[in-house]
Amino acid sequence: MSSNSTEPQTPITGLAVPRAPHAAMLATSNQWKRAALMAKSASACRETISDDSEDEVDTKRQIKYGSGFQAAKAIIHEYCDYSTIHGIRYLGEKKRPWLERLFWVSVFLLSIFTCFKLTMNIWDKWNNNPVIVSFAEKSTPVWQIPFPTVTVCPETKSRQTVFNFTDAYWRIRDFRANITGLKDFNENEHLLYDAVSQVCDPPLHDISLGVKERKGIQIIDSLSEVKPLFDDTFLDCKWRNSPTKCKEIFHKVVTEDGVCYSFNALSPAEIYRAEGIIPDIIFREENRLTTEWTVEDGYSLSANESTYPHRVLGPGAKAGLYLFMGGIEKDFDDMCRGPVQGFKILLHTPGEVAQTSRQYFRIPFDQEVLISIRPKIITTSDGLKHYEPQRRQCYFQRERRLRYFSTYSQTNCELECLANFTLSECGCVKFSMPHNVNVPVCGLDKLICYNEAEDKLLVQEFNQGVATKADNVRGQTDCNCLPSCTSIAYEAEISQADFDYKTVAKKDKSEEDDETKRQGMKMSRVSIFFKEAQFLTSRRSELYGTTDFLANCGGLLGLFMGVSTLSIVELVYFCTVRLISNLRMRRRTRKELSQAANKEA
Repeated sequence: MSSNSTEPQTPITGLAVPRAPHAAMLATSNQWKRAALMAKSASACRETISDDSEDEVDTKRQIKYGSGFQAAKAIIHEYCDYSTIHGIRYLGEKKRPWLERLFWVSVFLLSIFTCFKLTMNIWDKWNNNPVIVSFAEKSTPVWQIPFPTVTVCPETKSRQTVFNFTDAYWRIRDFRANITGLKDFNENEHLLYDAVSQVCDPPLHDISLGVKERKGIQIIDSLSEVKPLFDDTFLDCKWRNSPTKCKEIFHKVVTEDGVCYSFNALSPAEIYRAEGIIPDIIFREENRLTTEWTVEDGYSLSANESTYPHRVLGPGAKAGLYLFMGGIEKDFDDMCRGPVQGFKILLHTPGEVAQTSRQYFRIPFDQEVLISIRPKIITTSDGLKHYEPQRRQCYFQRERRLRYFSTYSQTNCELECLANFTLSECGCVKFSMPHNVNVPVCGLDKLICYNEAEDKLLVQEFNQGVATKADNVRGQTDCNCLPSCTSIAYEAEISQADFDYKTVAKKDKSEEDDETKRQGMKMSRVSIFFKEAQFLTSRRSELYGTTDFLANCGGLLGLFMGVSTLSIVELVYFCTVRLISNLRMRRRTRKELSQAANKEA
């Protein structure tokens, strides 16, 4: 059979095509036409991509005309050929020995494992230790912060000349032992003993004589009645080296030690919310302007040197507070507070309630005491605001709302939590705890109960904190009183010397009444001031921010695998856009072949 013959050739040379029915002949004819069309299309494709390599031609041909498995395999080979990730192209190369492929698979898996391990270490630091406390870039002058609130509490709780607490205690003790009666112990003495006993040392709580509940204002009135007189306690005052009337700068406050006096404290209306303002704590009306200072924002731009709360303009004793204090010896009582006379002085932030049982300085009589202050301030960067409070371990003012206090601080939060716990344990609160008008105040009969409630709360907080603590993170408790994100603490250095006021009194040419009065008194002098003109502020900031985390992870990915952001985009591209494009091209090609075959038929 010649090659120029017009007769159709059989598919297999040397074999004759047997006769078949008309339908079989038509099907065979269609198959040959479809094969011829595919060969023609393949030839056109080869001409179109004549510049490509043979492997690329095979890959594209498999995607277009191969089976589903062949097309998927070809797409993977295509990604390996074009990927910018190191080592991937060696895995996709055709006709590579299996030993070579095994080597690159091992290297690639080892790189992935090492990169993953180191990335998890960075994640652990970023997730568990996101905060670092360091020194601020600049020092802070002392005039940018308020002078501390100075709270003074006399150790004498009851004047012997008004109410002899020692005599009352022994009379009641003898009565409990059935030695004597209490016929001469009138109702007023009962009330005074009830009130004074609540501010005495715990060893005196072994006997009780009182009611379970009393009105808080009654207890405070009783304590105010027997406390040392203000004029006998504060003899002279100076503020910023200017003589000042002590009554103008010191105001009465209620603490767990009874009635004390505070300098530079905010008013109850500024410390408490409306629910917490009760008649028990309202002793004065403020005639000054609204406070121009907040803990987080500091002083406003309009505040001048005479703003409130007060601030100093420099360091040294002349720029601070000077106190000349005294006490009448015949009024001293050694039973209530023990054989210790003098004063307690607390330094705390304006807006916080003084807690005299926690931290104080003792000022004995016959001594001159110098207290030099070194403020300790911790601020928090804005970059930590989007972190959860438990991660950064502090609260911003707007994040934690207290029921009774308008300003959040760790001290105020703990005091409010103690009041709530005491109410649940004893059914009442101590007179000095924050409460509203509907909460009952404990009498002397409940004194042991609210003292034990405080110890129970400490144990409960400890157990809960230990059970829920994590690395470098304080565990969450019922109170959950984290520090404030911006806090001020006043650390002090104390020096003292003997104060020979008697020699000074002999040389003093004052009036005879004053000299007679001083002969029966003990005195002390106190100077409180900032030690330095500037101080360093600590600052909470991000140890690993989002940018640092991404930079570290990107560095590891680039070091071990050569991965960049574009590599990830490339992978997404091959899995989405490129895949959809190949599938559409494959579907279009098959559709064209099917239409061509139908036309030929």
